[in-house]
Amino acid sequence: MNRFLATTVVALLLGAAPGLAQTPASPNAAQQPPMQAPMQPEPPSAIPSETSPKPLDQSSEAANPVAPDQSAEAAKPIAPKQSAQFLTEQNPDELLASKLIGKPTVNSQDETIGNVNDLVTDRSGKVIGALIGVGGFLGIGEKHVAVRFEDLKFTRDDKDNVNVTLNISKETLASAPAYKTLEEQSVVEGSAKTDSEGNTRTY
Repeated sequence: MNRFLATTVVALLLGAAPGLAQTPASPNAAQQPPMQAPMQPEPPSAIPSETSPKPLDQSSEAANPVAPDQSAEAAKPIAPKQSAQFLTEQNPDELLASKLIGKPTVNSQDETIGNVNDLVTDRSGKVIGALIGVGGFLGIGEKHVAVRFEDLKFTRDDKDNVNVTLNISKETLASAPAYKTLEEQSVVEGSAKTDSEGNTRTY
């Protein structure tokens, strides 16, 4: 029994020995503030989205000015290229219409067969025919016969008067069919036609 008690006391002393062996705390230890944990760097901010406004770079604005709106320029009508050419003087082989219209037309026998009353041109302006007034008296009852312009021969006298010659007989010219202008052509019944005043009428 005594041995058991002695063993118990020795065990208790051995268990308490490590605590007694520790050095007492320094009197200034209580006054020192506890050590703070080192400052952790803040996490990087979130990457800005593509829709977030970007700072204005004035240098890039100055280097790349905003181009003007070109839609207004494209809407403007483009003027057609001018291709007109000018003539400065009349050549000896050129004729003026005013010198032809009203001139008497004669045949190869120097017989007057009519008068040049008008000229016919195509859309390009080339003269393709002449209207010769045949028959009638003082313009009354006269009919127009169209002949090819290339069939007419022109000569000038000493006074620069133009003489018109057509190699055809008077009787053949008088019996030729009359030339009808658009206004003189017969109108099909039920069709529309624009008169000389610009009014559209249905017949």
